[in-house]
Amino acid sequence: MENQIIPKNEDFQIFDLWAKYKGYWPWFLFSLIVCAGIAFLLIIIVPESFKRSASVMIKEDSNITDISAAFTRNINQYQSVTNVNNEIEAFKSPQLMRETINRLNLTTSYTVKDSYTPFNDRLKSIELYAKSPIVALFPDASYQESFSFYVELLPDNVIILSKFTQENSEIEQSINAKLNDTVSTPIGRVMIAPTLSYSLGQHLIPIEVGKTNIDDVVEKFMENLFVTISGKESSVVVLELTDASVQRADDMLSVLIDAYNENWISYKNMVAVNTSQFINERLPLIEQELREIDDKMEQYKTQNLLTDVRSAASLYMKESSEYSGKISEMRNQISIAGFIKEYLNDTSKTSDLLPSNTGLNNQAIESQIKEYNTLLLKRDELMANSSEKNPLVVDMNNSLSAMKQSVIRTVDNLIITLNLQLKGLQEQETRATKNIASNPGQEKKLLSIIREQNTKESLYIYLLQKREENDMSLALNATNTRIISPPSGSTKPEKPKKMLIFLIAFAMGMGMPTGIIWIRSMLDTTIREKRDLNNLSLPLLGVVPLAGLKNRKNGYLYVRDKGKDIINETFRIIRTNMEFMCAKDKKVTLFTSLDIGAGKTFMSLNLAMSFALAGKKVALLDLDMRTATLSKLVTLPEIGISNYLNGTITDESWIIVKDFLYPGFDLIPTGITPSNPTELLLSDNLKKILEKLRTEYDYIFIDSTPVDMVADAHITGKFADFTILVVREGFTDRRTLPDIENIYRSGKFKSMALILNGSDHHLPSGKYYVYSDEMSGKTTMLPNSSPHPPVDKYRLLPIRSKSVK
Repeated sequence: MENQIIPKNEDFQIFDLWAKYKGYWPWFLFSLIVCAGIAFLLIIIVPESFKRSASVMIKEDSNITDISAAFTRNINQYQSVTNVNNEIEAFKSPQLMRETINRLNLTTSYTVKDSYTPFNDRLKSIELYAKSPIVALFPDASYQESFSFYVELLPDNVIILSKFTQENSEIEQSINAKLNDTVSTPIGRVMIAPTLSYSLGQHLIPIEVGKTNIDDVVEKFMENLFVTISGKESSVVVLELTDASVQRADDMLSVLIDAYNENWISYKNMVAVNTSQFINERLPLIEQELREIDDKMEQYKTQNLLTDVRSAASLYMKESSEYSGKISEMRNQISIAGFIKEYLNDTSKTSDLLPSNTGLNNQAIESQIKEYNTLLLKRDELMANSSEKNPLVVDMNNSLSAMKQSVIRTVDNLIITLNLQLKGLQEQETRATKNIASNPGQEKKLLSIIREQNTKESLYIYLLQKREENDMSLALNATNTRIISPPSGSTKPEKPKKMLIFLIAFAMGMGMPTGIIWIRSMLDTTIREKRDLNNLSLPLLGVVPLAGLKNRKNGYLYVRDKGKDIINETFRIIRTNMEFMCAKDKKVTLFTSLDIGAGKTFMSLNLAMSFALAGKKVALLDLDMRTATLSKLVTLPEIGISNYLNGTITDESWIIVKDFLYPGFDLIPTGITPSNPTELLLSDNLKKILEKLRTEYDYIFIDSTPVDMVADAHITGKFADFTILVVREGFTDRRTLPDIENIYRSGKFKSMALILNGSDHHLPSGKYYVYSDEMSGKTTMLPNSSPHPPVDKYRLLPIRSKSVK
């Protein structure tokens, strides 16, 4: 738990985001320009489309107000209940859309490139539709073929066909022809005819003629068709269609409604048509039978010289007539039942509707037939939008077969019952006939013929009446829709939405750089700002802002006499803090870091220069004998601290570079790089030279190695009174902060403090800092962006090494 640093909660400031992202403004500007360009190009490329709509009211059964419709309902027993949701699905039927496309011939399109597009290739296409000056006919093409070509109109009715494309392959061939001529082309025979819009000179741009697979056209328009209900309790259906041509969208909506009404009438009249067909098939048979009976009666009366019934038998004849009437009615019912049974058993009429309302006095059979016809209509409507393999269709077929068998069984039972009733009536008639004692045998035969004649005649009249009723219902059958609003809509393009596209482009232009910067910041594990150090226990001596290379005129040296920039002011603050923290007897200061490149050499050099400018006598000792970065500033003299530590030189004055950059600022370089720097630091000569330097200098700064790489810093730290650990913003890993805390708490280094180097957040842009001139005592307000004044007084020049005595 000691290695963990618990972050403190800090209030979020909007200025933090501004400070974080303001430096990336070129990224945002570039991203906005690119996204705006893409948006502009998208608006140019995407063809305009318009939304058109139409409203129709579905006439439900409960809302019939039309007189003819009400009368039709009274005489038409085959009308089914209308449901608005079902009709919405009917409007969205692909078959209905296919029929609309075929009527308007929408598989062929005519387009031209927009001449107003500010590009040579004219990226946007314009749909001509009804404004096309030509119409193309393809005698050999099928509905499933797709191809395209260009037509160029020339004077004297001359045209040029070119750029034939079929199955994504282009055929480079040009064919000269004339209007109304059928010519052979790579895609088959083609005839180009003029329309009412044809006027030479108005269409100088070649017209692209395209023939598209009808399935693809249906799919395209189905995606752009939306059918909804205007309200929850409403029966008004709203049809919306989005298309590149306003007139084509209006025409499609109108034809779609007309095709729907025609299909609806066709479906609703199907039962009545089948019933009429059944009646028309029976009438000629009954007419023939009735004609035969009339001829038989005529022949019998002629042979037997019969003209009238004897008045003496009138009483008995009345009774016999009553029974005859009942028998006639019973035989009529048996005949109708027989006709129905014969129709049910006819295999050629398996998929036809059953005749209904035939006059059979049995409500059970009529109800079963009506239920069977209703289910059959639903099955046919479902098959129109699917196939016979649809599970729902298969279930309906099974149900229809079962229902048909049930009707057959019911009819058989009815026939048996009627025959029994007929037998009883015939027995009663026989008894009544025996009472006619005076009736000759010829009269009995005549009565039999009359009864048969009456039966056939009544059946014939009944079928004629039903046929007239069916014809009247067909003539008066009205549509179930009423147009509330014809196709209309705004002439402003629905797509592309220019404002929305530009808003999205702006959001993406701002969002992409923000996301990239945020991801980079999340992946960046280095110290990013001063607040990352707030959770450390050791004191922060100061924050040194990032020094630009454009101001590096003296290598690592930025601090100079009368320097008024932010770097100089920062080192003055650090110098003041050190004087406050260090007592007079604490002269030796060790500079170290966690890793190479944090800037400890830069800190030691400029801080030493700052103390020298304040009139202090400073010695800067380069004990980083492995890299000797500080010593390279004086071209790496051949003699230095390594010669003193190994005993080669005993007089420390030989290794000191006097007045290195400023009077009172001395440098002790490394000398020749040793092979055993750690062993040299363990010698007593290090302690000896530091004790001598304490007596001669106010401050002794030691530039050492990184603390965790080698043992040099730990060895040197035993002789230091004050330790400065340098970390660098954007370079030092934040994950090493617990190591810094552990080093501080361990007490291995005395009076340890921290300096943050290379901070890019030291002062907000546009702010001012206070500069105090130490010589004149004047105070000046300088902007943060003030350039560094030129430095020519203190240059880092090669220093001649002293010879070893």
